[in-house]
Amino acid sequence: MSRAQERAERMIDDHGFLGVPRETFEVGGRAQFVRLLQHGLLPESKVLDIGCGVLRVGYWLMRFLDADGYCGVEPARDRVRLGLRYLFTEEELTRARPRFDHNDRFDTGVFGDRFDYFLAGSIWTHCSKAQLKVTLDGFVANTTDQGVFLASYLPAEGPEDDYQGNVWVGTSHQSTIPGVIRHSLEWIQGACERRGLSWTLVPGMDCDSQFWLRVDKTSP
Repeated sequence: MSRAQERAERMIDDHGFLGVPRETFEVGGRAQFVRLLQHGLLPESKVLDIGCGVLRVGYWLMRFLDADGYCGVEPARDRVRLGLRYLFTEEELTRARPRFDHNDRFDTGVFGDRFDYFLAGSIWTHCSKAQLKVTLDGFVANTTDQGVFLASYLPAEGPEDDYQGNVWVGTSHQSTIPGVIRHSLEWIQGACERRGLSWTLVPGMDCDSQFWLRVDKTSP
């Protein structure tokens, strides 16, 4: 068993379900890290991890990026606290100097920085269309001109499962009830295009059975 998986299982044994599948904690986080590398991530890049949770991806990014390169938005404060406690040493945190904000508005401007990458792994599979649009607006406002947004989603198979609600669905800082939702790819395409953004499908499906999109300010 890898060090990441061992630490994660100890955390889950001690505190129960924390929003991430136990069995794929390590492989899922590593796969998202590799996906970022495939899309040009460098040690000097700055990454904003939207819904960073217990730092499943942060485990890899905070060890790879230069100091001050990793930021996370996560309203469930305890998840971040536990991830920092179980997955990192004090020395690792001192070197990485990560920054976190716990707002639940998807406000990505709170760091006063411009990022090279936005990452939203298993966020669009829980958020409403209004919330999804806020993440796109944040991408427009808070990334460099060459910024890249990688987001996972589940495609709606028809109008009946194209989520039209206005609230987050799934576990959070306010809910212990799991759940996922789907969005129409046509709707996502329109939301991107209205903001002058281009999008492409990323080949393949991840270990959590989600598909990925890449969103750019310019043609990728």
